[in-house]
Amino acid sequence: MKKHLISLSVVLLLLTVKAWSCSCNYQGPFLQMAPATPLVALVKVTKYLTFQDIYAVKTPMSMQVEIIEVYKGSENRKKIIVWGDPGNLCRPYLSAFKEDQYYVIAFSPGRTKGGHQNELATDYTISSCGAYWLTVDFAQKTASGDIDSKDRQSQTWSLSALKSRFDPSVNDKAN
Repeated sequence: MKKHLISLSVVLLLLTVKAWSCSCNYQGPFLQMAPATPLVALVKVTKYLTFQDIYAVKTPMSMQVEIIEVYKGSENRKKIIVWGDPGNLCRPYLSAFKEDQYYVIAFSPGRTKGGHQNELATDYTISSCGAYWLTVDFAQKTASGDIDSKDRQSQTWSLSALKSRFDPSVNDKAN
């Protein structure tokens, strides 16, 4: 009987951990994921805003980014707040993004329920269930990451070529 109780306890513990952790598979490259999001923008990370200790490491939970250029969608604010992952939201840890570095990011709206305590619907998040961000070399005007590969390989494109994929007038001419 004791053996069964221990086995049952282990199974329940594993199920509980699974229920609280992020569970998503890789869904595809940036150009497949970004069209489903409301905002795609070239941004610069200006600063981390809030932190949480995760395994005794001070981990950023929110960051402020400056919008350099909107590729898709509409956002009038120059600076927005982006919320990351505390371990169970299928978002990247914001420590993957470095202050004063540039990225092209496909943003999802913030959540007032099921997100962070101070997260607002006017804030943004990033999914980690696919390629939702690219690293930018601002001096070279290029973006790198899984842009449009079939096998998750990193590619480098010019920012102008990437932006053109979100320009409706360019896409209308191609059809």
